[in-house]
Amino acid sequence: MNNIQKALENGQSIWLDSISRDMLWSGELQEFVDLGVTGVTSNPAIFDKALAESDIYDEALEEYAKDGANRQTVFERLAVDDIRDAADVLRPVYDNAGRRDGFVSIEVSPTLANDADGTITEARRLWEAIDRPNVMIKVPGTPAGVPAIKTLISEGINVNVTLLFSLSAYEAAANAYVEGLSEFAQASRGIPSTVASVASFFVSRVDTSVDNALPKGHELRGKIGIANAKLAYAKFGELFDRNLGGGGSFFPLHTTGAQVQRPLWASTGVKNPAYSDTMYVDGLMGPDTVNTVPEATMAAYSDHGNPGSDLTGGLDEARAQVNALAEEGISLDAITDDLLKAGVAAFADAYESLLGRIDEKLQSLGS
Repeated sequence: MNNIQKALENGQSIWLDSISRDMLWSGELQEFVDLGVTGVTSNPAIFDKALAESDIYDEALEEYAKDGANRQTVFERLAVDDIRDAADVLRPVYDNAGRRDGFVSIEVSPTLANDADGTITEARRLWEAIDRPNVMIKVPGTPAGVPAIKTLISEGINVNVTLLFSLSAYEAAANAYVEGLSEFAQASRGIPSTVASVASFFVSRVDTSVDNALPKGHELRGKIGIANAKLAYAKFGELFDRNLGGGGSFFPLHTTGAQVQRPLWASTGVKNPAYSDTMYVDGLMGPDTVNTVPEATMAAYSDHGNPGSDLTGGLDEARAQVNALAEEGISLDAITDDLLKAGVAAFADAYESLLGRIDEKLQSLGS
């Protein structure tokens, strides 16, 4: 088995943090699936990059704009086609995994990050337009995103909760999933096991911010991102009754065959060249998890990663490291709050860049 397949055997799904029409039409996505990749995630920056690097979208852009649609609608049509096609490639994975893997994620507009009603409306529209059971709608884990998560799950819409940095935000997202799924089950809207969700917990950005706040050579540099994720994984174990003790709110749903909301490790490309290029995969391997990786990290992990399980150990050390950071006068809560704000802003900027690129393309094509 290759490293991606070994990770799956250890309970972790490896998803690709990239999508493009080139990848779909050339068969490259199918090649990744054949290697063991079991999902794909997207965001405006990924689509922007795909548009910038290829003219494969030109004919479709002209077609999408024929009726005078605005640039937001043109992008949505483009994205819906790509996500639908990617979902079809991954459909055998979804079927073979009993509807617990094989997902493709698409994001609601980042401009709606603080608008619960707008998020719900757009998520419903995307879900209906794509019309595939193995799609997840990405909703940011902002205060406004939490009630949207609950509502969408209660309607049977799969959700990828994104931009989670803090333990409190992670817990709020997990509780929203449980509450929404409980409502779905109580209202007899369908079979609970058909609804799926992941909670995308960002890692490397935490290290970047913490490292900038620590003096050079400090022993905590490059440690807090994984420590923070390990604490989130421990909270996942408590919330989803992984030991089946029956004390948590998820236990009644577990008896129906409902899926847990898996933690998904995001932002796992290593930004500091002094660190191992696979540290955020090697250090976060464990059962009931997903790791979404960019292509460069995928290649590095395939070549020299370590697929052994490392999430279930070192919890006391992780707590000690986070406590030691506080003793240095650095507030992890303040850092994660800033990262959420910056993440929302960065996604919105990428979305605006994407729309600008669509304008440029259409103008150059004479549309």
